[in-house]
Amino acid sequence: MVRFLHKFLIVVVFIFSGCVAKSPPKVKEALELKLPPSYQSKLDVFDSDTNWIKQISKDGELEKLIEEVLLNNWDFKKAATNVQRAAANAKISASKKYPKFSGGLGGARTERSFLGFPFGGDQESSEAKPRVSKSLFSSYGMSLDMNWEIDLWGRMRTGQEAFIAEFEASANELKGFKASLVGQTAKIWFSLLGAKEQEELALRSLASFKETQRMLRDAFEAGNGAASQIRLAASDVEVAVALLEQRKSQVRAAARQLEILLGRYPGGIIEATGGLPQMPPPPPPGIPSDLLNRRLDIIAAERRLAAADKRIKEAKLALFPQISLTGSGGTTSEKLRDLTDSAFGIWNIGGQAGQQFFRAGEILANVKLRQIMKTEAYIDYQSEVLEALREVETCLDNEVILRNRWNALSRAEDNLIEAYKRSIDEYRRGIGSSTNLLFTQRQMLSVSSQVLEIRRMRLENRINLHLTLGGNIKSKQ
Repeated sequence: MVRFLHKFLIVVVFIFSGCVAKSPPKVKEALELKLPPSYQSKLDVFDSDTNWIKQISKDGELEKLIEEVLLNNWDFKKAATNVQRAAANAKISASKKYPKFSGGLGGARTERSFLGFPFGGDQESSEAKPRVSKSLFSSYGMSLDMNWEIDLWGRMRTGQEAFIAEFEASANELKGFKASLVGQTAKIWFSLLGAKEQEELALRSLASFKETQRMLRDAFEAGNGAASQIRLAASDVEVAVALLEQRKSQVRAAARQLEILLGRYPGGIIEATGGLPQMPPPPPPGIPSDLLNRRLDIIAAERRLAAADKRIKEAKLALFPQISLTGSGGTTSEKLRDLTDSAFGIWNIGGQAGQQFFRAGEILANVKLRQIMKTEAYIDYQSEVLEALREVETCLDNEVILRNRWNALSRAEDNLIEAYKRSIDEYRRGIGSSTNLLFTQRQMLSVSSQVLEIRRMRLENRINLHLTLGGNIKSKQ
């Protein structure tokens, strides 16, 4: 049996040396869309620094939150199981091309009865009664069995290559989800910081409206004001109170969102210190064709297209005959101690080639089904590329629009702050009206709130731009 196994293993190594499954090559000419040499939307300033998350969060607080999210987020853990499932499927597929061995050790003891000749019976009896004889047999056996479907046409190897491509797609999707999760964490963190700043502005607004109410009341009591203006001032105070409650609610809502990502209980109690960071320089957009090699979702879509292509070939190869080998080797004896003695060895080996002639069109229908699935994967790939280009163009356009809006509102805020100071001074000197004072105050606080919101929106769009360009947000994970 040892010689048999030695020769068999030589044959196995020889056959497997030329049929190792590999990752399928990239699908050629998969993209129908003709890409332009540059994006339609333009940016003025480029910067090559891709580790901008750490750049805009110098205190390290956001970086710690990102590490905790990647460690505890349940959606990320679930996405990781999809990669593990794809890896397990690839391993299962790879095992099919190898021989299957099974071993056994057994024994049996059998007693048999049979009728013998009527010797020694009763001589006076008219009929001689036959004597019952018994025999006792023992048998022991040890075997090593083999069953092997030889992948002569490469059907199983093709199936394994499809699983490898699907695993690569899942792995890239997980990387993309990780980058998206990091970006989402940063956006919610900035939303929390922005909500805190809005709450502080609302608190300052309430104090400012109360001071204006006091000034108008003093003027009315001195006979220099109108009762209607006191009512307007009181109304502004109540509106400011309501706005402050709204801002507090927004802070708690943002905190709960962040706590969910962190895998914590959503109590809305997470603390945020500091304010919104300054805008970093934008990343270089490159050229549209870069997205095909940088965007993880596009890479994953291409890998699924490659897997679908392999599935068609696998289905077609099922039309060829299947060749299998079976064999066994071992020992058998009436004595247990002889099982290890090669003199009692037995073995057998056999081969079989089979071709299914009639399956009611199942195989051809399966080929057609795989072709349809490839068409779906092809359409998904085209849609993924178009959506990625739309996202990049939108983010590039928003960079310019939000910057221009922020610049204009910042200038408006500066003018309104100066106008508010002058309106107070003019009112106190008796050359300005209370109506102008109230109007200027409302406008100043409204525009200041818009400036804070645009600043947060610019940071959020910067995150989106970084992700749409296919960059990886770095972290310690």
